Amino acid sequence: MIVIVVDSMTGLGRRFADKLGYPVFDLATYQCIENHDIFLVTRSINFGEITPLTKALIAQYHAKIIAVAVGGNRTWGKNFGAAGDKISKEYGIPLIVKFEGVGFPHEVQQVKAWLKQYEEKHYQS
Repeated sequence: MIVIVVDSMTGLGRRFADKLGYPVFDLATYQCIENHDIFLVTRSINFGEITPLTKALIAQYHAKIIAVAVGGNRTWGKNFGAAGDKISKEYGIPLIVKFEGVGFPHEVQQVKAWLKQYEEKHYQS
């Protein structure tokens, strides 16, 4: 089973996560559920840094996190979604997409397709 865990300050990341079709949990109140994998939806702070809540989740549940999508604003240029790049590089967690706002339809479809492939590979025999 896959669940989406979201670190969203404005609610845009949550709205993106809600489009994916999986159970969604807020990172601030998330409690581990047995026998599941986590798809992380997060954001950048301070010009591309990983939020403290996201760092704490990764520290506690790294082995359960299958991938990440990161929201942001393209006006930040090279810092757009930079937390996702750092998560991928520092923790070896695949970055699937950087999205703006609530995500464009092609970004949502990209994540849905990735999740479907993951399920087919890991859950079906």
